[in-house]
Amino acid sequence: MQLFLMRSSLFHKFLLFFSLCVGISSLIMGQKKENVPGHFTYTTSIFDSSFKKALYKGSLNISKHHLTGLFFLKRISLNTVRIVFFNELGMSYFDLEITENKLLIHSCFPSLNRKSLLQLIENDFRLLLIADNTIIKVKPSQSKEPEFLVFRVKSKMGSYRYTYEKDSGKIHGVQSSGAIIGKTDLIVYGDGGLQPVKISISNPTIHLHLQMTFLSN
Repeated sequence: MQLFLMRSSLFHKFLLFFSLCVGISSLIMGQKKENVPGHFTYTTSIFDSSFKKALYKGSLNISKHHLTGLFFLKRISLNTVRIVFFNELGMSYFDLEITENKLLIHSCFPSLNRKSLLQLIENDFRLLLIADNTIIKVKPSQSKEPEFLVFRVKSKMGSYRYTYEKDSGKIHGVQSSGAIIGKTDLIVYGDGGLQPVKISISNPTIHLHLQMTFLSN
């Protein structure tokens, strides 16, 4: 009898996990924000469509160069965001506008105005702020930590590893896979309502590290 109950319990746990995986996979593929029955809301967007603007205190380290200041993020339209990084004196390091398929450079500090660097910064903020509507394949993956669910996602933008908080259904991290020069490791912490409290983005190949801490809307 005990063996039967144990097998029944294991079966129900497996069934619950499988239904979670199938539910989340279908939502990622459809690029929709919906509820998995009996669970939480899962989405591919870190900043959802209701996000308007936010101010972050932050730093940008590139090799031996260290810049500090404020990041102002503003949604212009559903698939367009404006990112301005400036110091406490008001001098702009860069002012970028990212749309669904291109980057507009409104201004950029000369030492940062390099095509390869700006392309990486664009890709990083695109992952953070704009949902990928080109998903081709989603596959559940094993997580080493029980509080997270992991999915491998392939799209026209590249291949990524999405890590979700199991309790809240929110994205904790996104890592690129397969890329060498454009390798990205993005982690978000806490819940500031419509935006994360802390954001960490790293491109280890070129020693680029970006840290942001939420200040206000």
